[in-house]
Amino acid sequence: MGPRAALLALAAGCYSPRVPEGVPCTSARDCPSPQRCVLGACTVHDAPEPDAMVPVDAAEIDAAPIDAPPDAPPLACTTTGLTCGGTATTFMCGGHCWVHCPTGATWPAASQACTGWLGALGEIDDPTEQSCVEARVNAATWIGLRQNDAATAPAQGWTWNTPATPVVYTHWQSGVPDDRDGRENHDEQCAKIQTDGTWDDVTCSAMTGFLCER
Repeated sequence: MGPRAALLALAAGCYSPRVPEGVPCTSARDCPSPQRCVLGACTVHDAPEPDAMVPVDAAEIDAAPIDAPPDAPPLACTTTGLTCGGTATTFMCGGHCWVHCPTGATWPAASQACTGWLGALGEIDDPTEQSCVEARVNAATWIGLRQNDAATAPAQGWTWNTPATPVVYTHWQSGVPDDRDGRENHDEQCAKIQTDGTWDDVTCSAMTGFLCER
């Protein structure tokens, strides 16, 4: 064998082709250096970050349930947050907190004050609640009853507050609502509870105390 043939034979005996990446493996011993066994295949690359191993659809993230916050505890029955120029007092009726403000205000102003207290002008829904509320009244006082502008008769269109809640119980004084003269002219569109407990329709700009409820 000549020198050239001997050199080729020696080179052939020492040559070991590199195993390509991706060859299946169970441990690093199955892979040639510098490859390692990563996720069951020989590679020179590091293992991917955990978040990159499993693709996540953005829609799946949006659809993932979110724990709802716990129910807020009920508000304490206090006058905190009520705008009232006089000494307001609280009491309970029908499981609801009521507050009486003796300071004179128009119906719209009284309604706004009750909203600021996180309540509304008082709504009386049955005889039991009526008896409870009237026992606390010592002067004419606004309640949340109001007539809408579309009414064509004094007894029509009365609802509680806004958004409008249907009226299921009434305790009107005899002969009212009458809009002052028995004809509907949109003059008396707000209601007050009187010292005897009966309700009367009066002009919304009258100045009386008010009852809030929440």
